[in-house]
Amino acid sequence: MKQANFKIIGLIFIFNIIFYSNFFGQVINSVKAPIGINFVNKYDPAINNSGDEMVFSSDKSGKFKIYYTKKKSDSFWSEPVEIEIINSFNGGLGNIRYPSFNYDASKLYFSADFNKDSSDVDIFYSERIGDNWTEPKSIGTPINSKAYEGQPSISIDDKSLYFVRNNSEIGIDGYECKSIFLSVRDKSGNWENPIKLPVPINVGCEQTPKISIDNKTLYFSSYREGGKGGFDIYKTKLIAKNVWLPAESIDTLNTEFNDFCPGTFFNSDKTLYSIEQSDKKTVNSNIYEMDMPRQFLPGTVLQLKGFVRDLTSKKPLSANIFVYDPYTSRQLYSLNNFDENGEFEIYLPRGNEYQIDFQKENYSHYFLNVDTKEIRKNEQQVTNVSLYRNISLLLNIIDKEIYKPIESIIEVSGVDSIPIKTQIDKEKIGLYRIILPIGEKYRISIKADYYDSEYFDFDLTKIVQFDEFERDIELNAKKVEFEINISDEETNLGLPVEVIITNLENNEVIKTVATPDSEGKYIIHLRDGDKYNVSVSPKGYSFYNTTVDLKKKKKQNQKLEVKLKQLKEDTKLTLNNITFEVNSDDLNSESFSELDRVVKLMNDNPDIKIEISAHTDNSGSDVYNLRLSKRRANTVVEYMLEKNINSSRLISKGHGETKPLYPNDTDENKALNRRVELKIIKS
Repeated sequence: MKQANFKIIGLIFIFNIIFYSNFFGQVINSVKAPIGINFVNKYDPAINNSGDEMVFSSDKSGKFKIYYTKKKSDSFWSEPVEIEIINSFNGGLGNIRYPSFNYDASKLYFSADFNKDSSDVDIFYSERIGDNWTEPKSIGTPINSKAYEGQPSISIDDKSLYFVRNNSEIGIDGYECKSIFLSVRDKSGNWENPIKLPVPINVGCEQTPKISIDNKTLYFSSYREGGKGGFDIYKTKLIAKNVWLPAESIDTLNTEFNDFCPGTFFNSDKTLYSIEQSDKKTVNSNIYEMDMPRQFLPGTVLQLKGFVRDLTSKKPLSANIFVYDPYTSRQLYSLNNFDENGEFEIYLPRGNEYQIDFQKENYSHYFLNVDTKEIRKNEQQVTNVSLYRNISLLLNIIDKEIYKPIESIIEVSGVDSIPIKTQIDKEKIGLYRIILPIGEKYRISIKADYYDSEYFDFDLTKIVQFDEFERDIELNAKKVEFEINISDEETNLGLPVEVIITNLENNEVIKTVATPDSEGKYIIHLRDGDKYNVSVSPKGYSFYNTTVDLKKKKKQNQKLEVKLKQLKEDTKLTLNNITFEVNSDDLNSESFSELDRVVKLMNDNPDIKIEISAHTDNSGSDVYNLRLSKRRANTVVEYMLEKNINSSRLISKGHGETKPLYPNDTDENKALNRRVELKIIKS
């Protein structure tokens, strides 16, 4: 089809008004006036789904170029501007026609004869980044070939491309007839071999397919029997795979001329299309807006829109968006938002449930479930999505046996054991917060004194939906083998008695009894690093009490030798851990445990009588020390009396500084001389 080159724009504009108003009165009666763009010969309108951006082609420069305009009011649009990077591609020699937006107007598909990979018209696309478009790229094989491929229309799920190829078998009124084809993406995102749409659509001479936002309603132009003249606009609908309803003529739009490029947009009953009239010398084309009869409107859809932002910085993010069937987990389609403001736009046809996954490399995922079964009209839902770069991992580190929090050292590395620097905060004893960037695999190692080390792997390369994780880590206390040998002090023979061991860190009590043939040897496994009290109080023998500190005790000396004295007359026992306030006879509270052992000794051996004697060091005068020691001995006896020990079994004596065990020449020796002793006076 030859195209006219109009050079005198003003005359042509006047001619158009007269031509449309008078000669083609039928057109004015059937459509509204042309949309408010003061421009000569406007072809191939393409409008975005929001209805506020339009691209069209014009041959006003002598070659077909594409122009962009933005809606200013209900009827008027901004002054059109060339999309220079597309129009000037390959030296600006190409004819560029039939633009078509993708679902969110981030891509523009079109036909052009750039002759980059074929000898005829091919399909190209350009991507919008911010306010700019990229250089055209060929859609490539198997869509483009050596023949004519053009007039593309991409579905809202970005998976189906409708376009036309030459139908060389038919020619009508000088037109090269074309047929409508469909190519779909495979699972890898590559275009499959195109298929020709069936007879309800292709009957011989079709043009300008436009798939609508419900992904089922297809508008196209056709030159066929029963039309009003020239190419008329038809509508069909997909009801099953490759099964389409019979095409219906949209008579309220159609004229006796060529009606092309019918386009609809979200939540509107309007359509934009072009009417092309020609005589023997000229071709005139303009863009019209008209109400689309309700029965021809696309199916109901939900528009989901919003912004994707970084949760922490609030900066906009580009994200990959995947739409799934929530019951089968089958991916329905995938989208991208490359808007510099992070804005996204998704159209979901009525009648289904959807699960939408927003994701970005090295960021979290955000899942949104949407049900469109109940919507009765086009609706808009605004959802803002926040993705985060890091997660918090809370570690509760506890003792496996007693559930006590443990002071620990945390180390983070890759699974290749290379250390990774990251933020580790101690919230309290045993509770640590680790900040980990998403997108890596980590090995978390936990170490603590006197515990076996632990580690676990933490994988953040997969789907991450939560910004905080919590994990309990139970550490095993290291155990040491501790030997206790108990024997008679005089005979050195082993004694099979009950030993009570109390862990002073957690009050755990261990009772053990040696068998008669064990010769008084006890092998016990104790927690390394803990402090224990070892107590023995067999009947007929003195009790024994001591403290074992496994933090201080050398490994090679983890043995305790206990020599027990028989309770007979003149047997003396030094009572450990009986202390008083300075220069006072008031007992310190730490003395009560030892005194209670003396009470038990008296109760277990009801026939014995004892003498309690107190001793001091040489600090102070002899008289003062003697009086102080007597008062202290009396205090011990009074404690025994309060525990119901008969007074006839108790005697108290004070010896002052007269019977030192060691020279009073050091603080350590003086401390040993300040003591309380027990002496058996009757057994």
